[in-house]
Amino acid sequence: MIIWKKGTVLRVLEESAMFQRVRVKMEAGEEASAVHYPLLLGQTEPGDEVWLNTTAVELQLGTGGDHFVAGWVSKRPESSSPQGHIMKMRYTPWQIAVSTGEEVGNPYRSAVMGRNSLDSWPILLGELHSMLPAVISVWRHRSLQEGRCPRIVYIMTDGGALPLAMSQHVRRLKKLGWLYATVTVGHAFGGDVEAVNLHSALLLARYGLKADLVFVSMGPGIVGTDTPFGFSGVEQGEAVNAVAALEGMPIFIPRIQGEDGRKRHQGVSHHTLTNLTRVVLTPAEVPVPRPLPVRVQTQMESIPQHHHLISVPITEKEVVEFLKIYPVSIQSMGRKVAEDPLFFRTICAGALHLWKRWLNLTDGRSGVKASGEKSDLTR
Repeated sequence: MIIWKKGTVLRVLEESAMFQRVRVKMEAGEEASAVHYPLLLGQTEPGDEVWLNTTAVELQLGTGGDHFVAGWVSKRPESSSPQGHIMKMRYTPWQIAVSTGEEVGNPYRSAVMGRNSLDSWPILLGELHSMLPAVISVWRHRSLQEGRCPRIVYIMTDGGALPLAMSQHVRRLKKLGWLYATVTVGHAFGGDVEAVNLHSALLLARYGLKADLVFVSMGPGIVGTDTPFGFSGVEQGEAVNAVAALEGMPIFIPRIQGEDGRKRHQGVSHHTLTNLTRVVLTPAEVPVPRPLPVRVQTQMESIPQHHHLISVPITEKEVVEFLKIYPVSIQSMGRKVAEDPLFFRTICAGALHLWKRWLNLTDGRSGVKASGEKSDLTR
Protein backbone atom coordinates (compact mmCIF):
# COMPACT_ATOMS: atom_id res chain seq x y z
CA MET A 1 0.00 0.00 0.00
CA ILE A 2 0.95 3.65 -0.41
CA ILE A 3 0.84 6.28 2.32
CA TRP A 4 -0.64 9.46 0.84
CA LYS A 5 -0.52 12.90 2.45
CA LYS A 6 -1.26 16.42 1.27
CA GLY A 7 1.29 19.19 1.25
CA THR A 8 1.75 22.71 -0.08
CA VAL A 9 4.83 23.69 -2.08
CA LEU A 10 6.66 26.48 -0.28
CA ARG A 11 9.67 26.95 -2.55
CA VAL A 12 11.73 25.23 -5.22
CA LEU A 13 15.17 24.18 -3.95
CA GLU A 14 16.56 22.65 -7.13
CA GLU A 15 15.20 22.68 -10.65
CA SER A 16 15.78 21.37 -14.15
CA ALA A 17 13.59 20.23 -17.01
CA MET A 18 13.62 16.68 -15.60
CA PHE A 19 13.86 17.21 -11.84
CA GLN A 20 12.62 19.45 -9.05
CA ARG A 21 13.37 19.25 -5.34
CA VAL A 22 10.89 21.34 -3.37
CA ARG A 23 10.15 22.29 0.21
CA VAL A 24 6.62 21.48 1.26
CA LYS A 25 4.47 22.22 4.28
CA MET A 26 2.55 19.16 5.43
CA GLU A 27 -1.04 19.24 6.68
CA ALA A 28 0.16 18.81 10.26
CA GLY A 29 2.34 21.91 9.90
CA GLU A 30 5.81 20.38 9.64
CA GLU A 31 8.08 21.06 6.65
CA ALA A 32 9.66 18.36 4.50
CA SER A 33 11.60 17.85 1.29
CA ALA A 34 9.94 16.36 -1.79
CA VAL A 35 11.03 15.30 -5.27
CA HIS A 36 8.98 16.05 -8.39
CA TYR A 37 9.52 14.83 -11.95
CA PRO A 38 8.20 17.44 -14.42
CA LEU A 39 8.50 14.96 -17.28
CA LEU A 40 5.54 13.05 -15.83
CA LEU A 41 3.20 15.83 -14.71
CA GLY A 42 4.60 19.24 -15.63
CA GLN A 43 6.42 21.81 -13.46
CA THR A 44 5.25 22.54 -9.93
CA GLU A 45 5.60 25.94 -8.26
CA PRO A 46 5.15 27.60 -4.87
CA GLY A 47 1.57 27.58 -3.69
CA ASP A 48 0.63 24.32 -5.38
CA GLU A 49 -1.28 21.89 -3.17
CA VAL A 50 0.02 18.43 -3.98
CA TRP A 51 -0.48 14.78 -3.15
CA LEU A 52 2.67 13.24 -1.69
CA ASN A 53 3.75 9.62 -1.55
CA THR A 54 5.33 9.52 1.93
CA THR A 55 5.71 5.73 2.23
CA ALA A 56 9.51 5.40 2.26
CA VAL A 57 9.95 8.20 4.80
CA GLU A 58 7.24 6.77 7.03
CA LEU A 59 8.93 3.34 6.92
CA GLN A 60 12.37 4.91 7.52
CA LEU A 61 13.83 3.13 4.52
CA GLY A 62 17.12 3.84 2.80
CA THR A 63 15.13 5.21 -0.13
CA GLY A 64 13.49 7.66 2.26
CA GLY A 65 14.50 11.23 3.01
CA ASP A 66 12.29 12.77 0.36
CA HIS A 67 8.59 12.50 -0.29
CA PHE A 68 7.46 12.23 -3.92
CA VAL A 69 4.97 14.48 -5.65
CA ALA A 70 2.33 12.31 -7.32
CA GLY A 71 -0.08 14.97 -8.53
CA TRP A 72 -1.92 18.17 -7.73
CA VAL A 73 -4.98 18.37 -5.52
CA SER A 74 -6.88 20.95 -7.52
CA LYS A 75 -5.30 21.34 -10.96
CA ARG A 76 -4.87 19.18 -14.02
CA PRO A 77 -1.47 17.63 -14.86
CA GLU A 78 0.11 18.93 -18.05
CA SER A 79 0.08 16.84 -21.21
CA SER A 80 2.80 16.66 -23.84
CA SER A 81 3.24 14.93 -27.18
CA PRO A 82 4.72 11.40 -26.91
CA GLN A 83 8.26 11.13 -28.23
CA GLY A 84 8.00 7.49 -29.24
CA HIS A 85 5.95 4.33 -28.98
CA ILE A 86 7.75 2.26 -26.34
CA MET A 87 6.13 2.43 -22.94
CA LYS A 88 8.21 2.46 -19.76
CA MET A 89 6.69 1.85 -16.32
CA ARG A 90 4.09 -0.06 -18.31
CA TYR A 91 0.56 -0.54 -16.99
CA THR A 92 1.00 1.93 -14.15
CA PRO A 93 -0.67 5.35 -13.87
CA TRP A 94 2.71 6.90 -14.74
CA GLN A 95 3.49 4.90 -17.86
CA ILE A 96 5.41 7.09 -20.27
CA ALA A 97 6.00 6.80 -24.02
CA VAL A 98 9.64 7.15 -25.08
CA SER A 99 11.59 6.65 -28.26
CA THR A 100 14.14 3.92 -27.63
CA GLY A 101 17.32 3.61 -29.63
CA GLU A 102 16.06 0.42 -31.22
CA GLU A 103 12.76 1.94 -32.41
CA VAL A 104 11.93 2.79 -36.01
CA GLY A 105 12.54 6.50 -36.53
CA ASN A 106 15.13 6.81 -33.77
CA PRO A 107 18.46 8.23 -35.05
CA TYR A 108 20.44 5.51 -33.24
CA ARG A 109 18.56 2.59 -34.78
CA SER A 110 20.85 2.32 -37.83
CA ALA A 111 23.92 2.08 -35.60
CA VAL A 112 22.72 -1.17 -34.03
CA MET A 113 20.86 -2.76 -36.93
CA GLY A 114 22.62 -6.02 -37.67
CA ARG A 115 24.99 -5.62 -34.71
CA ASN A 116 25.31 -8.63 -32.42
CA SER A 117 28.82 -8.30 -31.02
CA LEU A 118 30.85 -5.89 -28.87
CA ASP A 119 34.01 -7.21 -30.53
CA SER A 120 35.87 -7.81 -27.25
CA TRP A 121 35.19 -4.28 -25.98
CA PRO A 122 35.69 -4.06 -22.20
CA ILE A 123 32.71 -3.06 -20.05
CA LEU A 124 32.95 -2.16 -16.36
CA LEU A 125 30.12 -3.51 -14.19
CA GLY A 126 29.31 -2.25 -10.70
CA GLU A 127 26.63 -3.09 -8.16
CA LEU A 128 26.07 0.24 -6.41
CA HIS A 129 25.22 3.59 -7.97
CA SER A 130 27.61 5.28 -5.53
CA MET A 131 30.47 3.64 -7.45
CA LEU A 132 29.75 5.90 -10.45
CA PRO A 133 31.43 9.15 -9.31
CA ALA A 134 34.50 7.27 -8.06
CA VAL A 135 34.90 5.39 -11.35
CA ILE A 136 34.53 8.52 -13.47
CA SER A 137 36.82 10.55 -11.21
CA VAL A 138 39.57 7.97 -11.81
CA TRP A 139 39.00 8.17 -15.56
CA ARG A 140 38.94 11.96 -15.46
CA HIS A 141 42.20 12.01 -13.48
CA ARG A 142 43.84 9.68 -16.00
CA SER A 143 42.46 11.71 -18.91
CA LEU A 144 44.02 14.92 -17.61
CA GLN A 145 47.25 13.19 -16.69
CA GLU A 146 47.69 11.46 -20.05
CA GLY A 147 46.15 14.07 -22.34
CA ARG A 148 43.30 11.86 -23.54
CA CYS A 149 39.64 12.62 -24.08
CA PRO A 150 37.61 9.39 -23.95
CA ARG A 151 33.87 9.32 -24.45
CA ILE A 152 32.46 8.07 -21.17
CA VAL A 153 28.97 6.56 -21.18
CA TYR A 154 26.95 5.45 -18.17
CA ILE A 155 24.31 2.75 -18.60
CA MET A 156 21.73 2.86 -15.82
CA THR A 157 19.69 -0.29 -15.30
CA ASP A 158 16.31 -0.43 -13.61
CA GLY A 159 17.46 -2.25 -10.47
CA GLY A 160 17.27 0.95 -8.40
CA ALA A 161 15.69 4.33 -9.12
CA LEU A 162 13.81 4.42 -12.41
CA PRO A 163 14.13 8.16 -13.24
CA LEU A 164 17.71 9.00 -14.19
CA ALA A 165 16.99 12.53 -12.92
CA MET A 166 17.06 11.17 -9.37
CA SER A 167 20.85 10.83 -9.58
CA GLN A 168 22.64 13.90 -8.26
CA HIS A 169 25.90 12.35 -9.44
CA VAL A 170 24.71 12.11 -13.04
CA ARG A 171 23.45 15.68 -13.00
CA ARG A 172 26.77 16.87 -11.60
CA LEU A 173 28.95 14.76 -13.92
CA LYS A 174 27.04 15.96 -16.97
CA LYS A 175 27.35 19.57 -15.87
CA LEU A 176 31.10 19.11 -15.38
CA GLY A 177 31.40 17.64 -18.86
CA TRP A 178 33.02 14.47 -17.53
CA LEU A 179 30.16 12.22 -18.61
CA TYR A 180 29.48 12.18 -22.34
CA ALA A 181 26.11 10.45 -22.35
CA THR A 182 23.73 8.15 -20.51
CA VAL A 183 21.57 5.19 -21.52
CA THR A 184 18.57 4.10 -19.44
CA VAL A 185 17.56 0.45 -19.55
CA GLY A 186 14.27 -1.41 -19.14
CA HIS A 187 11.84 0.70 -17.10
CA ALA A 188 14.52 3.23 -16.15
CA PHE A 189 14.00 6.41 -18.16
CA GLY A 190 15.40 9.86 -18.84
CA GLY A 191 18.77 8.97 -20.38
CA ASP A 192 20.20 10.59 -23.49
CA VAL A 193 19.29 7.30 -25.13
CA GLU A 194 16.55 4.92 -24.01
CA ALA A 195 16.96 1.14 -24.39
CA VAL A 196 14.56 -1.77 -24.15
CA ASN A 197 17.09 -4.00 -22.38
CA LEU A 198 20.74 -4.19 -21.36
CA HIS A 199 21.88 -6.06 -24.46
CA SER A 200 20.59 -3.29 -26.70
CA ALA A 201 21.92 -0.65 -24.32
CA LEU A 202 25.44 -2.04 -24.61
CA LEU A 203 25.28 -1.97 -28.40
CA LEU A 204 23.75 1.51 -28.41
CA ALA A 205 26.50 2.80 -26.11
CA ARG A 206 29.29 1.26 -28.15
CA TYR A 207 28.07 1.88 -31.70
CA GLY A 208 25.41 4.55 -31.37
CA LEU A 209 27.23 6.80 -28.90
CA LYS A 210 30.69 5.56 -29.91
CA ALA A 211 31.65 5.10 -26.29
CA ASP A 212 35.25 4.53 -25.24
CA LEU A 213 34.65 3.81 -21.57
CA VAL A 214 31.39 2.27 -20.35
CA PHE A 215 30.17 1.80 -16.79
CA VAL A 216 27.01 -0.15 -15.95
CA SER A 217 25.14 -0.07 -12.65
CA MET A 218 21.67 0.44 -11.23
CA GLY A 219 20.41 3.86 -10.29
CA PRO A 220 20.29 5.17 -6.71
CA GLY A 221 18.98 2.64 -4.21
CA ILE A 222 19.43 -1.10 -3.79
CA VAL A 223 17.15 -3.75 -2.31
CA GLY A 224 18.39 -6.45 0.05
CA THR A 225 16.60 -9.03 2.18
CA ASP A 226 19.40 -11.05 3.85
CA THR A 227 18.53 -14.05 1.71
CA PRO A 228 20.91 -15.70 -0.80
CA PHE A 229 19.29 -14.27 -3.94
CA GLY A 230 16.89 -11.65 -2.60
CA PHE A 231 18.84 -8.53 -3.57
CA SER A 232 18.55 -6.32 -6.62
CA GLY A 233 22.33 -6.39 -7.06
CA VAL A 234 21.97 -9.88 -8.53
CA GLU A 235 21.61 -7.99 -11.79
CA GLN A 236 25.37 -7.34 -11.75
CA GLY A 237 25.91 -11.03 -12.39
CA GLU A 238 23.29 -11.00 -15.11
CA ALA A 239 25.08 -8.03 -16.68
CA VAL A 240 28.27 -10.10 -16.93
CA ASN A 241 26.32 -12.71 -18.87
CA ALA A 242 24.90 -10.04 -21.19
CA VAL A 243 28.35 -8.62 -21.99
CA ALA A 244 29.72 -12.10 -22.62
CA ALA A 245 26.75 -13.02 -24.82
CA LEU A 246 27.66 -10.04 -26.98
CA GLU A 247 31.32 -11.13 -27.10
CA GLY A 248 32.47 -8.26 -24.92
CA MET A 249 34.93 -8.32 -22.04
CA PRO A 250 33.07 -8.19 -18.69
CA ILE A 251 35.01 -6.52 -15.88
CA PHE A 252 33.30 -7.07 -12.53
CA ILE A 253 33.89 -4.69 -9.59
CA PRO A 254 33.62 -6.82 -6.44
CA ARG A 255 31.98 -5.31 -3.39
CA ILE A 256 34.72 -5.51 -0.79
CA GLN A 257 34.23 -3.62 2.45
CA GLY A 258 36.49 -3.12 5.39
CA GLU A 259 33.68 -1.77 7.54
CA ASP A 260 30.05 -2.83 7.81
CA GLY A 261 27.86 -3.66 10.76
CA ARG A 262 26.28 -6.50 8.79
CA LYS A 263 28.39 -9.65 8.88
CA ARG A 264 27.24 -10.70 5.39
CA HIS A 265 28.89 -7.62 3.90
CA GLN A 266 32.16 -7.71 5.84
CA GLY A 267 35.16 -8.30 3.59
CA VAL A 268 33.82 -9.70 0.32
CA SER A 269 30.06 -9.07 0.34
CA HIS A 270 27.79 -12.09 -0.04
CA HIS A 271 26.32 -10.21 -3.01
CA THR A 272 29.63 -10.52 -4.85
CA LEU A 273 30.15 -14.14 -3.82
CA THR A 274 26.61 -15.11 -4.90
CA ASN A 275 27.02 -13.38 -8.24
CA LEU A 276 30.41 -14.88 -9.05
CA THR A 277 29.61 -18.39 -7.84
CA ARG A 278 25.94 -18.85 -8.83
CA VAL A 279 24.71 -16.14 -11.21
CA VAL A 280 27.61 -15.50 -13.58
CA LEU A 281 27.77 -18.22 -16.22
CA THR A 282 30.93 -17.13 -18.01
CA PRO A 283 34.48 -16.08 -17.07
CA ALA A 284 34.82 -12.48 -15.91
CA GLU A 285 37.76 -10.32 -15.01
CA VAL A 286 37.64 -9.32 -11.35
CA PRO A 287 40.10 -6.55 -10.45
CA VAL A 288 41.04 -6.46 -6.76
CA PRO A 289 43.26 -3.97 -4.97
CA ARG A 290 46.70 -4.96 -3.76
CA PRO A 291 47.51 -5.43 -0.94
CA LEU A 292 44.48 -7.30 0.40
CA PRO A 293 43.75 -8.27 4.00
CA VAL A 294 44.34 -11.98 4.65
CA ARG A 295 40.68 -12.42 5.55
CA VAL A 296 39.62 -11.14 2.14
CA GLN A 297 42.11 -13.36 0.33
CA THR A 298 40.62 -16.32 2.18
CA GLN A 299 37.10 -15.32 1.10
CA MET A 300 38.31 -15.06 -2.48
CA GLU A 301 39.17 -18.75 -2.46
CA SER A 302 35.49 -19.57 -2.92
CA ILE A 303 35.38 -17.75 -6.27
CA PRO A 304 35.47 -20.28 -9.15
CA GLN A 305 38.83 -20.73 -10.85
CA HIS A 306 37.52 -19.78 -14.29
CA HIS A 307 37.22 -16.13 -13.22
CA HIS A 308 40.35 -14.05 -13.67
CA LEU A 309 41.37 -12.25 -10.47
CA ILE A 310 43.50 -9.29 -11.48
CA SER A 311 45.62 -7.64 -8.79
CA VAL A 312 45.84 -3.86 -9.13
CA PRO A 313 48.35 -2.11 -6.84
CA ILE A 314 46.64 0.90 -5.30
CA THR A 315 46.96 2.76 -2.02
CA GLU A 316 44.53 4.82 0.00
CA LYS A 317 46.66 7.87 -0.75
CA GLU A 318 46.25 7.31 -4.48
CA VAL A 319 42.48 6.93 -4.06
CA VAL A 320 42.31 10.25 -2.22
CA GLU A 321 44.26 11.83 -5.07
CA PHE A 322 41.86 10.40 -7.67
CA LEU A 323 38.71 11.45 -5.87
CA LYS A 324 39.70 14.92 -4.73
CA ILE A 325 39.04 16.29 -8.20
CA TYR A 326 35.33 15.56 -7.69
CA PRO A 327 33.68 18.74 -6.39
CA VAL A 328 31.94 17.07 -3.43
CA SER A 329 33.04 14.37 -1.03
CA ILE A 330 32.13 10.92 -2.35
CA GLN A 331 30.55 8.50 0.06
CA SER A 332 28.80 5.16 -0.12
CA MET A 333 26.49 3.69 2.50
CA GLY A 334 27.30 6.76 4.60
CA ARG A 335 31.05 6.14 4.58
CA LYS A 336 33.84 8.16 2.99
CA VAL A 337 37.29 7.00 1.91
CA ALA A 338 38.84 7.46 5.35
CA GLU A 339 36.08 5.38 6.92
CA ASP A 340 36.31 2.46 4.48
CA PRO A 341 39.42 2.77 2.30
CA LEU A 342 39.24 -0.86 1.14
CA PHE A 343 35.84 -0.31 -0.46
CA PHE A 344 37.04 2.71 -2.43
CA ARG A 345 40.37 1.10 -3.31
CA THR A 346 38.40 -1.73 -4.90
CA ILE A 347 36.26 0.60 -7.00
CA CYS A 348 39.29 2.55 -8.18
CA ALA A 349 41.14 -0.67 -8.98
CA GLY A 350 38.31 -1.63 -11.33
CA ALA A 351 38.38 1.77 -13.03
CA LEU A 352 42.16 1.61 -13.47
CA HIS A 353 41.95 -1.88 -14.92
CA LEU A 354 39.38 -0.85 -17.52
CA TRP A 355 41.53 2.17 -18.41
CA LYS A 356 44.44 -0.19 -19.04
CA ARG A 357 42.27 -2.44 -21.19
CA TRP A 358 41.05 0.54 -23.19
CA LEU A 359 44.60 1.71 -23.88
CA ASN A 360 45.38 -1.72 -25.32
CA LEU A 361 42.52 -1.60 -27.81
CA THR A 362 43.22 -1.55 -31.53
CA ASP A 363 40.32 -1.05 -33.94
CA GLY A 364 37.89 -2.10 -31.25
CA ARG A 365 39.74 -5.29 -30.29
CA SER A 366 41.90 -5.87 -27.26
CA GLY A 367 45.50 -6.87 -27.74
CA VAL A 368 45.52 -8.41 -24.27
CA LYS A 369 43.38 -11.50 -23.81
CA ALA A 370 41.68 -12.17 -20.52
CA SER A 371 42.71 -15.80 -20.66
CA GLY A 372 46.34 -14.72 -20.61
CA GLU A 373 46.03 -13.00 -17.24
CA LYS A 374 47.23 -14.96 -14.22
CA SER A 375 46.13 -14.09 -10.72
CA ASP A 376 48.79 -13.52 -8.10
CA LEU A 377 46.26 -13.81 -5.30
CA THR A 378 46.47 -16.62 -2.82
CA ARG A 379 43.67 -19.11 -3.48
